[in-house]
Amino acid sequence: MRPKRKVITGTRIAIAAGVLFAVELVLSTLHPWGNPHVEELGGGPILAGTDTSAEAVKVLTAKCADCHSTATHWPLYSRVAPVSWLVERDVMAGRDALDLSKWAEYSSESQVDLLSRIASEARSGEMPLKQYLIVHPDARLTPSEQELVYNWAKQERKRVRKAMASQPDQPVAK
Repeated sequence: MRPKRKVITGTRIAIAAGVLFAVELVLSTLHPWGNPHVEELGGGPILAGTDTSAEAVKVLTAKCADCHSTATHWPLYSRVAPVSWLVERDVMAGRDALDLSKWAEYSSESQVDLLSRIASEARSGEMPLKQYLIVHPDARLTPSEQELVYNWAKQERKRVRKAMASQPDQPVAK
């Protein structure tokens, strides 16, 4: 005699799906590394106060602003836990390292340091991060974009240093 098999009914499947959906909703409201969506309320236009060409702003907006500004475009998968937690962690880390929306709030010394890092990381291909490029391959900087960002960062760094030198009470960053 064969043992009876339990037949999963449509009702049980619907209940299980409902429970999973409810758990997902609850998990998606949790933000273990902070909620970067809330921080977007305080940002301004990227690179306010700089002498930046429209072409450089276009590249920086398209390739860097998702992680390094409050102008993040949040795709659907960034709202579903636990993937949302990984995305939020990366955005929070990116903004902590450099927030282009708050550029004018950085001291001149910090701007010089950040511009050096921008130039170096753009030229070396260190940015954007590899895990971001897996999902957003169009964010990869082309060689001409790398050169554009590098040259802009060099010129802007020179301009900031010159402005610092014209202010006698400000030390000049090396």
